Amino acid sequence: MKELKVLIVGQGIAGSSLAFCLLEKGANVTLIDDGFKSSSSLVAAGMWNPLSFKKLTTGWRSSEFVKAAYEFYGKTEQLLGLSFFHTKPLYRIFADQHQANEWDEKSDRMDIREFVRSNFTQKLNHVKAPFGFGVVDVAGWCDIPLYLKTARKYFQEKNILIENRIKFEDIEVDSERAFYRAEEYDYMVFATGWKNNENPFFKHIEIHPNKGQVLQIKLKNAHIEPMLNYGNFLLPMGDDTYKVGATYEFNDPNPLPTEETKQKTLEKLKAVVESEIEVIEHLAGYRPTIPSRKPIVTAHPEFKKLYIFNGFGSKGVLYVPLHAMQLSDALSQ
Repeated sequence: MKELKVLIVGQGIAGSSLAFCLLEKGANVTLIDDGFKSSSSLVAAGMWNPLSFKKLTTGWRSSEFVKAAYEFYGKTEQLLGLSFFHTKPLYRIFADQHQANEWDEKSDRMDIREFVRSNFTQKLNHVKAPFGFGVVDVAGWCDIPLYLKTARKYFQEKNILIENRIKFEDIEVDSERAFYRAEEYDYMVFATGWKNNENPFFKHIEIHPNKGQVLQIKLKNAHIEPMLNYGNFLLPMGDDTYKVGATYEFNDPNPLPTEETKQKTLEKLKAVVESEIEVIEHLAGYRPTIPSRKPIVTAHPEFKKLYIFNGFGSKGVLYVPLHAMQLSDALSQ
């Protein structure tokens, strides 16, 4: 049987995860990436949970995504020899009595109760929650920078990473064949995140750059252990350090973090946390989002050897593994 040969453009969480799935199937994989410039993958806190708090519902295909995430990240942690996918309860702080009542009404529904804790009365030190909070037990965070930096080293050692920017003019393609710099590939998969508008083959797909800003802070003697969601999030990183965010700023051309957003983020945090706050770092990056809020994984309408693997947005940690598994299965057939 002929060895499958795939070029993956982009080594963010989407491209890296697809590469691991294809390598597990014995494919000949090459990645090309210019080093995460302005990538959300290295800025994002990587928090995941299967619920949507806006209307308190389970997210799209939540059970499937959670199962696939545990399977994929578990295998990849073993392969890379490190731990980067963590489970940790998420406390949803209620902004008012309406949110508290809604939680009481909906949390016993069959589709939600598998993920949440009921009859919960514990208080949190240093956290202001006058209307209480609900607890999502099936939740956690992925240390995306650690994952991707270690994956990059793995790909470098295997000599399958081209550390450069893709030159689209070096791609030659027709309905049956695809070449990059005269090298033929069975498939080319574009996992370029928010930079999709630079890709002449998939510019017809509407992907918006959604800017997110995140703070890394220290809290003095707070020792908050669970993750918090209060409209923004607080993610404990150990040693009284935390990540705080994140914002959603569509089509902002300024890739840099801003003082205005920093102050707004701190004001929201001070409303729920009783502690002195020291800002250590302030970062910004762009998420790739699409109007449907669902990823786009499909072949080019004319050039069937070209695929797009994109649009995972703020749910990338949960959405990517299952889609990577399914796409690797499809390409291997």
